[in-house]
Amino acid sequence: MSQENVEVIRRGVALANENDGPQAVEAAVAELYHPDVEQRDLQHPPDVPEVVRGRAAVVAGLRKWMELFDDWSVEVHEYIDADPWVVCDTHWRATGKGSDVSIDWRVADAHEVKDGKIVREIYGFPDVAAALEAVRVEGGDVVAFAGPAASG
Repeated sequence: MSQENVEVIRRGVALANENDGPQAVEAAVAELYHPDVEQRDLQHPPDVPEVVRGRAAVVAGLRKWMELFDDWSVEVHEYIDADPWVVCDTHWRATGKGSDVSIDWRVADAHEVKDGKIVREIYGFPDVAAALEAVRVEGGDVVAFAGPAASG
């Protein structure tokens, strides 16, 4: 099952990089995400909540990126199977619409996949080791969460 989990995340990265507009975003989210998905961004902007839940929130977040940035891309340098989690060494790049302001950061992200759907994501770990420590699982439950801004 774990290689299938990696493939779900690879598919998500590929779809994110296509930037095919709002309808494509909704279709991709419906394909890849569980209806009750939870996303946590450890490096979220002040005007964005740290945790969002549900497909509609995922779509809203992606639409916001599409409104604010041109030519954004996601490059995953490594996919690490930590079944049911997939930890990614991720490089995010974007340029602000109407400006030359660029975003270029490399972090580790963790995606929990069950039954072929993404059920939980945690973005913005400082490195892969921190992400792996955070998603260490025992019996399917997270037994450690060692990230900044761990309040909920």
